[in-house]
Amino acid sequence: MMAPRTSRLRVASRLLVLLVVVYGFCWISGFPRQYDDDELPPEAQRAKAGTSPAPHHVELNQLVVSVRTTAADVHTKLPPLLFLTNQKYHDTLLLMSDLQMDIGAFHVHDVLDRLDVNLVATNPELTRYRQQLDLARTSIDVGAARAQTAQEEKETMAKLDKYKVMRMLERAWELKPDKNWYVFVDTETYLVRSNLMSWLGQFDPSTSIFFANPPDADSTEPFAITGNTFILSGEAMHSLFVDRVSSIALWDTRAIDFMSSFDVLYSALSAELSLTVNRTWPAISGFHPSTAPYGPGLWCEHVMAMHDVPTDVASDLWRFERDREEYQHVRDPLLFADLWIRFLQPEELGNPRSDWDNLSSGLENARWNILFEGVEPDVHRHHHRDEEGRAADGEESWEACRESCDKNERCVQWSYSKIASPNYNENGATKCHVSRSMRYGGHVQPVVMLEEGGKVQQTWQSGWRKDNFEKWARQQRCKGQQN
Repeated sequence: MMAPRTSRLRVASRLLVLLVVVYGFCWISGFPRQYDDDELPPEAQRAKAGTSPAPHHVELNQLVVSVRTTAADVHTKLPPLLFLTNQKYHDTLLLMSDLQMDIGAFHVHDVLDRLDVNLVATNPELTRYRQQLDLARTSIDVGAARAQTAQEEKETMAKLDKYKVMRMLERAWELKPDKNWYVFVDTETYLVRSNLMSWLGQFDPSTSIFFANPPDADSTEPFAITGNTFILSGEAMHSLFVDRVSSIALWDTRAIDFMSSFDVLYSALSAELSLTVNRTWPAISGFHPSTAPYGPGLWCEHVMAMHDVPTDVASDLWRFERDREEYQHVRDPLLFADLWIRFLQPEELGNPRSDWDNLSSGLENARWNILFEGVEPDVHRHHHRDEEGRAADGEESWEACRESCDKNERCVQWSYSKIASPNYNENGATKCHVSRSMRYGGHVQPVVMLEEGGKVQQTWQSGWRKDNFEKWARQQRCKGQQN
């Protein structure tokens, strides 16, 4: 009588074991197919951050970044930059200024302290430097030497920069000799170092190389498009400061004959090394997430350096990079497309905004500013614009301007100024500005301006066709983009 029961128990036991095995298999097979790299054999592990298949891989300690600043800005502009710079880069970070100072654990070098004393005493363009030295000796805030207006201050510092640029290179080599690459930025530059190092890995630092974007000499903001970051290879620096060390002082006296610090730099490298500039736009540019003209020409481009980046935007960029690399484990280069997805796509852009300029008419947007019907194109311009699909006149009102954009297949945004403003292309000055690039821009206060007949208040209205832009964006395929 016990045999059948025993048999049934055995069957039940085996069935239970089978169920456990099946459940366990299902549970394990449900795991995500991802593992920590340490759990995998070396050949199956992912490439570590910072590695590159490029022929000249750049190590962290072979990239020296020198930051240009001024004595008046040291305590306001340097702290945010230092705070947002990963500590692992601090050993190769140099701070260059026009007065010797310390900020926390960091030393700020006065790169003008080796100028000839007679040159300092007699050169009118070095008046500001003399004033700063006098104020520092008596422990008076060097901010007291600031010019009365922002424009005057800008012009004064631009003159001083002409004497700083070559001495800054000299100091970088002296403090960090025999490195592969030397990068020169200002305090409001945001560097995407992973992109920069990967890109530089394509080039041989044992050859003389000069990367930069020449400024727009005709613009009141010459670096608005190009950015003012420049890069020299180790060989170029070696040739300057080992083979021709005595020639650098000659450029101190020549600087007064040049219009800008870039002119001094370009002329010195050309004369001393026969070097020509290799352009790096738009990877190095004057744009940041709110000002970049997203669209054809930029969408799939890598981002290496952005110029004139406000502190709050730099903080957001830092967090974005950290999220991608540390939490999302994204190894792909940061593209302009990624900036749009992170910073503009979440914005509510369906309704027009008053007192807002989305930069449709900006100088740096000229190539994307759509021509109006009846405007003759300049055959000498090389903006690679599709001349078809002209926009209708929208001068009558902001509503008419919006309608002009809505009816144009390529238009993704518009802006309307109460007073005609330049478009920096064949359109000339108009009130309505339509564009095939999307830009965020920012809030602008109304400004009272003098016109014929009296004072007029300049105001801006802006709007976007986000759906039209997203339709275009979905058709783009950037190599390696994960978003």
